[in-house]
Amino acid sequence: MWSHTETWGGDIPPTEGESIHIPAGQHLYVDIDESPKLKALIVEGSLIFAPHETDPTHLRTFDAHYIMVMGGYMEVGTEEFPYTSKMRITMHSTRNDAYLPIYGNKVIGVRFGNLEMHGIERPIVWTRLAETAEVGATSITLLEEVDWAVGEEIVIAGTGWHNDDHETRFITETDGTTFSFAEPLEFKHLSVAPTYGGIEIAMRAEVGLLTRNVVFRGDPIVSPADQYGAHIMIHSPGDESSVGRIEYIELKDVGQAFKLGRYPLHYHMIGTVHKSYVRGNAIH
Repeated sequence: MWSHTETWGGDIPPTEGESIHIPAGQHLYVDIDESPKLKALIVEGSLIFAPHETDPTHLRTFDAHYIMVMGGYMEVGTEEFPYTSKMRITMHSTRNDAYLPIYGNKVIGVRFGNLEMHGIERPIVWTRLAETAEVGATSITLLEEVDWAVGEEIVIAGTGWHNDDHETRFITETDGTTFSFAEPLEFKHLSVAPTYGGIEIAMRAEVGLLTRNVVFRGDPIVSPADQYGAHIMIHSPGDESSVGRIEYIELKDVGQAFKLGRYPLHYHMIGTVHKSYVRGNAIH
């Protein structure tokens, strides 16, 4: 248990700027609500994040510059038992900080190891508008009923001529198909189905849910300002000796612009992938 003094040899737990090594055969169970901003974690054993036992709204946070799973195991929920409360992992570093060979910085890196990240399943993570949303609208109607809740963030895809015509809003009221928000829309979002030659062609803006209970993100100051976010790299020498199963989590302020191989989530030269998967995530 992270919270037990015996874990740290009777000394104080790690403080800001320190690093942690979890040797093979040892398992560190993270049961604290807030970590210091750690330099690095080298995981050869297990790093397991514990959800709150009774409160699904309870938030725990974890901050670091580097997390390297080297032949070890990192878990934020499992496929059978997803993480049930709220968890936010924030990665730090700038373009000028030290790089790990291959993996870079501001990274969860996996080599000869396993990464399990499983948020609560959301049955429908994106759908389409049922009717056109006009400029100034403070609500939208969707084609199907979803479980998106008040306080969660959605994105409405642009249907204009510019790449930045998409808009994000926080839900203030909903009945499952109609969603209200406080800030009026700045752009028109089409939902039409014209017929050409007897064939109906549906052109409807997509609407996606951005919120998940597990969040992996770059720090909110440097990441958007410098286009230098966090990333996850799962690497093996082509033999699938590294595994990453990641579902229903939110990856926010991720990816590192103008750098090759620094994608938000990257299976790097891993070979044929049978054991890993990515599904139901929000990446933005």
